[in-house]
Amino acid sequence: MAPFDRLIAAATIRRLVIVALICGGIRYGVMPRIGAELLTTPDAGPLDLMFAYTPAAAFANIGAFSDSARSSYRMFLVTADIAYPISYTLLFVWAIALVTRTTRLEHARWPFAPPLLLFGFDILENATVFMLLSLHPDQPVALAWLASIFTTLKWSFAGVTMLVLVYALGLRLLKQGTPPESQ
Repeated sequence: MAPFDRLIAAATIRRLVIVALICGGIRYGVMPRIGAELLTTPDAGPLDLMFAYTPAAAFANIGAFSDSARSSYRMFLVTADIAYPISYTLLFVWAIALVTRTTRLEHARWPFAPPLLLFGFDILENATVFMLLSLHPDQPVALAWLASIFTTLKWSFAGVTMLVLVYALGLRLLKQGTPPESQ
């Protein structure tokens, strides 16, 4: 059995609840604590939370941070902001797997593409933002554009992932509402 098939087969309600708790703990417990200095820096904020930005805006944000804030941001990107995408990707993949079971999407692979692309673009965003922070005060414009593109793609695939989940839930609800002789 291929690794992806094993991942989908591993989807259970229990595992989904566990990964949801881990995801929530990272998002609402760890991330605010680690990112507190970033969120309170006047005229700046984490690039990860924007939908898109220009290189000038990226460099202004990075420049507004103190050296310790830039260091904290780098540490955040290689700790919590690696664990969080792993946890939310498992959450989305397992939710889609559970919701699509016994529907016409049960054997389809396309519903899993958006959360996997979301994960990939989030990791690429983290890597490029990490490099921007590490290279400061240098201002590599091409790298800043790349970071912004990855950020925009990350948020776009987050939206597509939500749409896939809503679509799959709709199919599930329609199937459950259909009399047995029609199924």
